[in-house]
Amino acid sequence: MPVNVPESRVMETTEERQKFLDGSQYTQNGILRYEKIFGEDFISTGGRETTEEIVATLGLKPGMQVLDVGCGIGGSVFYMAEHFGVIARGVDLSANMLSMAKQKLDTKYAHLKDRVSFELADCLLMEVPESTFDVIYSRDAMLHIADKPTLFARLYKWLKPGGKLVITDYCHGEKLQHSEEYVKYVKSRNYHLLTVVDYAHTLEQIFPEVWSDDRTATFIKVLKREVAHLKAHREAFIQDFSEKDYDELIKGWEAKVVRASSGDQAWGLFLATKN
Repeated sequence: MPVNVPESRVMETTEERQKFLDGSQYTQNGILRYEKIFGEDFISTGGRETTEEIVATLGLKPGMQVLDVGCGIGGSVFYMAEHFGVIARGVDLSANMLSMAKQKLDTKYAHLKDRVSFELADCLLMEVPESTFDVIYSRDAMLHIADKPTLFARLYKWLKPGGKLVITDYCHGEKLQHSEEYVKYVKSRNYHLLTVVDYAHTLEQIFPEVWSDDRTATFIKVLKREVAHLKAHREAFIQDFSEKDYDELIKGWEAKVVRASSGDQAWGLFLATKN
C-alpha cells in the first residue's frame, strides 16, 4: 500500500557521512560499475551528453573560476577546464571518488594540472572567501545533503555578483503517497529529496532569480538508453566485473525507470543567479 516518504536519517558528522558513502554506494567497485554505464569519467545522469548540454548554457570563458560540488570522478571538471579554459575546482565527500579523480588528473588529464584541483571536503563546513566563483555546478549530488537552505546560502556567498548556480538532482515525484519500494530505496541511500517545485522554492528564498525545469521525461529516456548500451556490451562488462554486478546494475536502472514513470521519482534542473 502506498505510503508517505519519511525523512531520511540526518547523519551528524562529516566522518559519518563519508564512511556511509564510501562504504555503501561509492565503494571502488561500485564507482567503476557506474562509470561503465554513465560513460568514461562520469558518475551522473547522461554522462558527457547531458554535461555538454548543460555547460553550453553557462557562458563559460577562459579564466573563469568554477566550483563543482560533488564532483565525483571529475568528468565535468575535466570537460569544463579542457574545452572552456576555466579554472575548475572539484570537491567531494567520497574519498574513493576523489582518489579516482586525482588518478585521472595525474595520467589522462595531466595537461590540465594548472587549471584543475580536487579536494576532499564537506561543503557545509569548508571555508571559501565570498565572491570567489563565477559558476558553481553540481550534478546529482545534493540529494545527499539534508540542510539545503544552509547549503544554498553558503553557495550564494561564494558566487561573484552575477554568478550562476546550476544543479541537476534527484527529486520526489509530485505524488502525495509513494510506493513502498520507493520509500525503501530513498531510506537505503539516505537521500534527502524535495519535489522539483519545493526545490525551486528553497532556492528562491536565497537567490533573486531562479529557473527550474522538471526533466523527468529526459531522465527516463537517458536511463533506457544507458540500459540498452550496457545490455549491448554485456559480455565485456561481465569480463571486467561479474554477472552478479551486471544483474544488479540492470535491475537498479530498470527500477529507476519504473519509479520515474510511475511518478514516484523525478529529476530536476535548476539555474539560480546571484544579483
